[in-house]
Amino acid sequence: MSALPNVEEYVICPYDSAHRILPVRLTYHLTRCAKNFPSAKLVRCPYNSTHLHSVADMQNHIIECPNRLAAERFKLPDVLPPVEPRPREFLIESAEDWDAEPPVQTYNPAAYCENELIIRNLQGAPPAARRAFRESERRRFREMNRF
Repeated sequence: MSALPNVEEYVICPYDSAHRILPVRLTYHLTRCAKNFPSAKLVRCPYNSTHLHSVADMQNHIIECPNRLAAERFKLPDVLPPVEPRPREFLIESAEDWDAEPPVQTYNPAAYCENELIIRNLQGAPPAARRAFRESERRRFREMNRF
């Protein structure tokens, strides 16, 4: 049995005070409710799109908005003190130098498959070429299996 949310967890709709909405559903509700109240001239907060206020109240809200600090920290990360300390850069000294290793021939899977008993299949060729390839593969297997 799931627990119902408390009355304190609901948010009041800025368009109609009779509407009580869960904060998770608020964005969806505001878009639907705005269509029902076209005469309401509410402005969205630049820091949080769920904050709607009248034009006269918006100046005070912008100054006191709880989401303002996060937005300003995002815009000016070097001016404001960081939320958590930045990690220090560290360099690990090592005697290993991968560029100084001796040159090694690169691995060629096609050449390896030709020299071992590995079943190969020709792709994208016409039927006659595939038949000829299968026959050459049979000969190759017979010659490699002779002891």
